[in-house]
Amino acid sequence: VMKPAEQTPLSCLRMAELATEAGFPPGVINIVPGFGDAGAALVKHPDVDKIAFTGSTSVGKAIVRATADTQKSLTLELGGKGANLIFDDAALDEAVEGIVNGIFFNQGHVCCAGSRLLVQENIVDDVVERLKRRMALIRVGNPLDKNTDLGAINSGAQLSKINELTTAGEAEGAYRWSPECDLSPTGFWFPPTIFTNVASSHRIAQEEIFGPVLSILTFRTPQEAID
Repeated sequence: VMKPAEQTPLSCLRMAELATEAGFPPGVINIVPGFGDAGAALVKHPDVDKIAFTGSTSVGKAIVRATADTQKSLTLELGGKGANLIFDDAALDEAVEGIVNGIFFNQGHVCCAGSRLLVQENIVDDVVERLKRRMALIRVGNPLDKNTDLGAINSGAQLSKINELTTAGEAEGAYRWSPECDLSPTGFWFPPTIFTNVASSHRIAQEEIFGPVLSILTFRTPQEAID
């Protein structure tokens, strides 16, 4: 039984159509579109023994509270600030490909997105320059076009959150950069973006942006990176 996010139900519904075409018996795969109340009903239902949730930390906490006195099993994949660490002995071109895939895949709408980049201080200028050259090749456009690398943001509310946090990043003293790209005047769009001169105390280094925005920090020693 799958309950997709209310902003993005179409892929799950399409999967169910394909399962029907492939001959799955009725009832084997079930899609329940809806808002949070639909998800809450599934969480609380006495016949549901196992819940796997991917989404925000706040909803994950609500699920834990709702099931605390039950025997239900939980698997929670919640939002965070996944980090990639790049050391000065790395193969930098390959590392840059990993950085790009980690943060710009699916417009950054990934709970484990690599939204923080920790780079050893003596190579940060080289890494940033290579990253900018690679980002200039990212094709922004129609999500249904197979040649598109980065599509639209999933909702107006999410775009507003991205704008709020990136504005805060600049206000706190980080430097913002995006490649030139043509954004459609209709729909919800945000260019691939990096921030340098980021401090660990900045909101963009601590809060999940859930968009195509990368915060770059530096370190000198492995222990400093871990700390």
